[in-house]
Amino acid sequence: MPFSEPQLQQLLGQARAFNARHGLTGILLYGQDQFFQVLEGDQLTVHALYARIQQDPRHRDVTTLVDKAIAQRSFADWSMAYHTLPPAQFIEFAGYVSPTALAVAQEGLSPADTQLLQLLRTFLAPAPDAG
Repeated sequence: MPFSEPQLQQLLGQARAFNARHGLTGILLYGQDQFFQVLEGDQLTVHALYARIQQDPRHRDVTTLVDKAIAQRSFADWSMAYHTLPPAQFIEFAGYVSPTALAVAQEGLSPADTQLLQLLRTFLAPAPDAG
């Protein structure tokens, strides 16, 4: 189900407030009517939130890609900023990283983490032209 701009803003406001109260961090991406999310925090808190997400009627086909303990958060300072830009302007947006330039050393990554990185690159890649 597509989210309108006001719906996304409301969702982000709720998520930021909840995450701040519960010590959660992470990243939330939205594109092509799909969400991609990484949640970090206390295991019980993350699992409780994930259960709420699964029960939310706005979401369907919710899939867990990786569920594991981590030594250090990857998005500890992530503010979950949100900004709408046409795809051609993403390269001008501060903090944009081209999926093809996403340089992450894959040696030492588990197979699940390697798969997650590839999925993230695919998610961030621009959609092919329809015409």
